[in-house]
Amino acid sequence: MQDSETGSENLSSATILVTLRNSKGDFHKYASDNAYQRSLTGYSQELPEGLYKVHLEGEKSDISAFIGYLEMNRAFDKVDTIAVEDVMVSWSSYSGKYSDFSVME
Repeated sequence: MQDSETGSENLSSATILVTLRNSKGDFHKYASDNAYQRSLTGYSQELPEGLYKVHLEGEKSDISAFIGYLEMNRAFDKVDTIAVEDVMVSWSSYSGKYSDFSVME
């Protein structure tokens, strides 16, 4: 039986820019683990000046949950080994070009 809530109309894409306050862990592993738990595809990439880019594709509700987890780490400094300073999100159309989640060099 297929859930009526799933389908291509619920698929989306988001590019998330994350600034960290401090990190006692590996942000790429943090992003990868959270994407995997939510069956999201895409990538994370470290940009200059301590900025991280995460591009996600999948169910919009799962992407929103990923963003919510980042926001929770911004509000509560001790939630995880990653302390998020700022989160900026840009939504776009689902492309389907990613088969898994990876780290871009």
